[in-house]
Amino acid sequence: MNKARVKAVLGALTAFLILIQIFQPARTNPPAAPDKSLAAHVRVPGDVYASLLRSCGDCHSDQTHWPWYSHVAPVSWVITDDVNEGRRHMNLEDWEAQPDAKQARDRLVDICPEIQKKGMPPFSYRLVHGANQLNQKEIGAICSWSNSFGSGSPSSAAP
Repeated sequence: MNKARVKAVLGALTAFLILIQIFQPARTNPPAAPDKSLAAHVRVPGDVYASLLRSCGDCHSDQTHWPWYSHVAPVSWVITDDVNEGRRHMNLEDWEAQPDAKQARDRLVDICPEIQKKGMPPFSYRLVHGANQLNQKEIGAICSWSNSFGSGSPSSAAP
């Protein structure tokens, strides 16, 4: 490949990357209503709730911390889609959005295996947000709490 062709390809790529910046997705943080949160509907130890919000809240709450690179396409498209999907699946600050009590309970039970097998948070998030990673003590506390919902505990998980 000659130098002129390399320059043309790099120029076209640069122009393309600049052009796609026009197409920015909406990065939202809807107002949180404390009476709709998980903690308002389910008994959650304070340390467990704090760990969940710190490590999972960027995608599973309405208080996402949008880093600088979430404003750069095409990365912004992926991050916004991940956050929207995370909120649809389980929003810690809008627990009333759960379709029914069984699904709400199932989602609580599923938290432990997901964090133990490192399915959540996703690798890409853990890679960039090292400070938000759960330590073994936090994983143990969350699992102890999460597993209590699988044993027919009287704790309510209903929306």
